[in-house]
Amino acid sequence: MSDLRLRITAAIVYLGAIGSIAHAQPVTPTFNDVSLGIVALDDGTTYELHTDIYLSSVATGPRPIVIWIHGGGWSSGSYQTLPLRARRLLDRGIHVAAADYRLSWQAIFPAQIHDVKGLVRHLRANTATYQIDPDRIGAWGSSAGGHLTALLANSGGVVELEGASGGNAVFSSRIQVGVDYFGPTNLFTMDADATDPPGSSINHDAPNSPESRLVGFNGQGEGIGNLHDNIDNPSPPYPEKVNLVLLANTDSHATADDPPLLIAHGLNDTSVPFNQSVRLFDALDPAGVDVRLLPIPGAGHGDLGNATDEIAREYLVRRLIPRMPADMNCDGQVDGADLQVFVLVLTQPDGYTTAFPTCNVTNGDFTGDFEVDGADIAGFIQHFLAP
Repeated sequence: MSDLRLRITAAIVYLGAIGSIAHAQPVTPTFNDVSLGIVALDDGTTYELHTDIYLSSVATGPRPIVIWIHGGGWSSGSYQTLPLRARRLLDRGIHVAAADYRLSWQAIFPAQIHDVKGLVRHLRANTATYQIDPDRIGAWGSSAGGHLTALLANSGGVVELEGASGGNAVFSSRIQVGVDYFGPTNLFTMDADATDPPGSSINHDAPNSPESRLVGFNGQGEGIGNLHDNIDNPSPPYPEKVNLVLLANTDSHATADDPPLLIAHGLNDTSVPFNQSVRLFDALDPAGVDVRLLPIPGAGHGDLGNATDEIAREYLVRRLIPRMPADMNCDGQVDGADLQVFVLVLTQPDGYTTAFPTCNVTNGDFTGDFEVDGADIAGFIQHFLAP
């Protein structure tokens, strides 16, 4: 190996070690407990909405931001806990905001989506403070948070789901991309969509189910199942409650202008049936939406694995950060890792294609001769030093 190649290899190892150390560092919010305003609770009291905002230090200037929406059956969870899968977006040059929303025991639907949309509007109203690009806002959530992410993505323009949480009504609540981890999509069919195996650990039609509590139909003799059986009953409260369910069903709002959405779901999920995600995909795909369904064999309701998390981050990065010529590994930034990839392109193009199947090998063709060879080194260095 030449002396130059040795120096390049040493630099790559050093930069990789720095990146690993950075991942291990604790992260605290740049803006902690930001108040979004006061909202009403169903018992007549009030609640103050908040958010924690984490700014990426990887790049400068207005950056994209992803809203993390926690799960918990719409009845538990907190914006103050940001999972590692979302924190790692900071290393990719993407800010993160953690969403707070009223829980179902505090206020029934549509309070939850009103609050999340209020956060989107707040971010757009404060782009200078948070160094945000208002045209590059995404969302990512799991379980109930996945449901709210999908609903945020495909209910733009649905007046009943906008609300007034946080004010800033002149700003749009639309997002540009979403990632839905195993979120419910049709509350009426949760039980019907369950298969055996893996079976279901929840009677979703029962009055005490998370879905029944979400729409406030959780008293004795009530429940989603009773609503479904009385879907055409004109007697109160059936029309009102049926309408709430239809508004909450993400598969009922699909339109061609919905943003890209990645749906990931474990095939062994016994809390939210996998077929719920199939329903959403089947609604979005025919409408021409950029949607991807990712079944995860062996995964249940929860951790989908590091590989799935990395696919989700990549999905967000590609749609929120414009591609740069020297970004050889398609991660949305130009850094030491791209030097390693460029060397791989020069020496082992087949290895590059295997390692980065969704990147185009001609991205290293800086001379325009349809080959990646020594003549492209100067072009790579130029873009590497001034991306």
